[in-house]
Amino acid sequence: MKQHAEEIIKIKVAISLRHLLKQNKEYSQNVGKIDEIINSYEKIAIHSDMRKATVSQAFNGVTRTAMTTIVLIIEAMNFTLVDFSKIYEEISEKQIDDFKKNLDKKV
Repeated sequence: MKQHAEEIIKIKVAISLRHLLKQNKEYSQNVGKIDEIINSYEKIAIHSDMRKATVSQAFNGVTRTAMTTIVLIIEAMNFTLVDFSKIYEEISEKQIDDFKKNLDKKV
């Protein structure tokens, strides 16, 4: 039971982070200030002072990510924990299932 709950949490964190990153990518395309917007794993890593691999793992739901890491990533993208939590709480079972299916295809 605990392992299943942790798996769901990792997936919901990954989906939420991806949603925020997608917002930044769309914003940078619309505004045209691509260099100023944090819209890639590499830029997040630079602005949060962490390894790109750590950022990638959080976005892919690979490992249980520390809350401090999540907050650093969120803040690097210029979002708040409230922004993140709104997305997190609205994630549906279908989104979780779709994420799992995509992971299975990659493995």
